[in-house]
Amino acid sequence: MEKIKKIIKQLKIKGVKVTPQRIAIINYLENTKSHPTAEVIFENVSQLYPTISLATIYNTLEKLEEINEIKKIKISDESKVNYDSVMENHHHFYCKKCKKIFDLNVDCTFSKIKNFDGNIIDEVHGYFKGTCKDCLSQK
Repeated sequence: MEKIKKIIKQLKIKGVKVTPQRIAIINYLENTKSHPTAEVIFENVSQLYPTISLATIYNTLEKLEEINEIKKIKISDESKVNYDSVMENHHHFYCKKCKKIFDLNVDCTFSKIKNFDGNIIDEVHGYFKGTCKDCLSQK
């Protein structure tokens, strides 16, 4: 709850009107680990707020990205963009069969490197692609 209050405060500082719909979007993102698309967020939040528009979802996501509270991630070969509210560097697994994205708790030595061959590294994005254990168990 403290993180949500912090996000709301940051949005207000940026001059963004904080509506119940925007708070619902923030709550959804903070309480999911599913790396949703804007359309999935819309489907879920519109159950609480049937009049919410997809434009409100996109505008809110843009503002949240501006204040560094979410990241866009593009892993699949499709053109869709997913969103992640975990801002610490971490890796993802993309299941080619069910299309789900999972956080991976992998301690890759490379992610601890800050200076590589004279280059300063600010971010590391690790994407693993394959078939998840749920899909494998269905065979």
